[in-house]
Amino acid sequence: MSLLVTSNTPDNLNSGYNQEGINKSYSYQNHLNDTFKIGKNSEIAVQSVKINRSSNIDINEANSIYSFYFGEEIGLNGRQKEVLSIPWCTSFASSEDSLFFGTGDNRVSLHSNSLNRFNGNVDNIGRMMKASLNRALWHPNLMLNASSGVNPGANVEPLRNGSGLDWLGWKLQVTNTDGSKNASHISASWMGAGYNGRVTGDDYTYNTNTGVLTAPVGNDDPCVGIKYPLSLANGSFEFKDFDQATYGRYGLSRALDFDEPNYFDRDGPLDIDYDFYDYVVQIDDGTMGGTAGDIEVLFAGTDGSVSALEMIKLDYGKVLNAAALNIEKICFNIKNERVKIQIEDDKAAVTVLCDGTSATSGSNVKPVSMTCRYLYPKIEMEPGKTVTITDFYGVDVANHQYYGYNLVNTVKEPTYTDYWAHVFLGDGIGGVPGFFNGQAEAIDTDYEKNISRINQLGLNVNNQCDYKVQFFFANDVRYINTANTNSQFFMGFPNRSLVNVANTTAAGSPFTLTYQSDEPPEMKSTNSLFVRLKNMTFNSVNLAKGHNSKILYHLPTFSNTGARTGALFFEPNERVYLKLNNTEDLFLSTLEIDLCYADETLATDLQGKSTVCLHIRDA
Repeated sequence: MSLLVTSNTPDNLNSGYNQEGINKSYSYQNHLNDTFKIGKNSEIAVQSVKINRSSNIDINEANSIYSFYFGEEIGLNGRQKEVLSIPWCTSFASSEDSLFFGTGDNRVSLHSNSLNRFNGNVDNIGRMMKASLNRALWHPNLMLNASSGVNPGANVEPLRNGSGLDWLGWKLQVTNTDGSKNASHISASWMGAGYNGRVTGDDYTYNTNTGVLTAPVGNDDPCVGIKYPLSLANGSFEFKDFDQATYGRYGLSRALDFDEPNYFDRDGPLDIDYDFYDYVVQIDDGTMGGTAGDIEVLFAGTDGSVSALEMIKLDYGKVLNAAALNIEKICFNIKNERVKIQIEDDKAAVTVLCDGTSATSGSNVKPVSMTCRYLYPKIEMEPGKTVTITDFYGVDVANHQYYGYNLVNTVKEPTYTDYWAHVFLGDGIGGVPGFFNGQAEAIDTDYEKNISRINQLGLNVNNQCDYKVQFFFANDVRYINTANTNSQFFMGFPNRSLVNVANTTAAGSPFTLTYQSDEPPEMKSTNSLFVRLKNMTFNSVNLAKGHNSKILYHLPTFSNTGARTGALFFEPNERVYLKLNNTEDLFLSTLEIDLCYADETLATDLQGKSTVCLHIRDA
């Protein structure tokens, strides 16, 4: 009789969680210095098994729904329409975005075909959760940046103890980029038709060396710089050398697709046929009711009397004239919700037209809300006219697309970056067509801060957007799109539905926020494990797979101590021997051992050190 002790590592303590090559916790080889003789007509059984199992978790629609929110926190008795953001409801079990609304028989699930039941270990689930969270951020300063040093994007990973073996729950990380990460990113593509809310329009010419933008001859339609959205953490759009007495519009706009928002009234209260801009400085040429060179500031807003956006004129005081004052520069600056517009004359004297801090509504343009977080430079000039772009602090969002989707063989594949573009330009790829369009429309036309335009939030002491990152793992009656959240136990927050206070904040820029589970979620081992000897001569049959196998032993659901996750030890009361079918002596130099599931795929939920002891005797 012989006892063979095998292990994936000879060390007493395996310090590495991820094993590679031939030393994985669930698939390893042991090599003998000398050959080992197994006498003829022998049989083999498993003596004992010691493993460390992180186990698998079942995730599905019943335990994986959550909402992510980046915005102003609502007071205890507050209402959603008092703020400018809404939560985004989705599922960790989804390969796409999935929103939920309604209750009971009226509950509607979007993209329910992508809500798959999934059974996997915590590392695989963590990767799914990370992908899901990065599809729910909807803010340029939270998104994964083309440079990971600027913003690494959201991250979800299993939280483990110092040994790296015991699972403690989840670690969620979100990075809110501060103004120190701003850089001058100016679009080299200034597109005409289809990008500016108009069917017509030629592309403008942009010189990347001089920053000069030139309007095409014979065309005075607007164009949009589509490459980068503006940073909302002290990002600026500045230009100079514009014609001071000739008609021109210079501003910022959300993404457009041939048509303006279907709730935009082009005539509006001014009874003038306006193009859509979220914010625009207009130079009068003397034909629009003023003197040539008069400076007007307008924005697409609402006074609350009608459910529509209209171009509203800002009352910044006595009308200033660009030609008379020799205005050389105009600058838009965004600090979270606050939009600052200022002009500068030839003597470098600066006049601020608005900055979002006034206690008088009429002295502020509308605040930046969730519908217009992605703002692009939009310019309209007379044919052949030029302007010099001196600064545009665009955010280099990874995999960014102006429309919010990629068109692949006529199929719109969403990029999950811009909330408004996703809902409106994607023709329902982000929700039931019309329903979530209605939520976006309500933000623009019915939410109170867009009507009153006071109490706008700026930046915090770290020069970041002064908003809270909030996770909803169970319903919060103050917030819409949270009624069906059900993941607080799965996420390890059994005593609170709202998680919005970080466990730690990085000491330096970009100030990554880290949230950790309050306690480890309950783990259940649902998949059976088997010991497989790949290079031995016994025979077994796996009827579940319908073919012969090299499985030697089935590990029970519970270990000898009653545990089913963590460090487990199995020793059968009665060993089951299989004949090696060796009519002659066998000489063994290598043992190849797998720990697998019933379908004979490797048990990747194992970690650390695995030990399998085998017993060989005469048949």
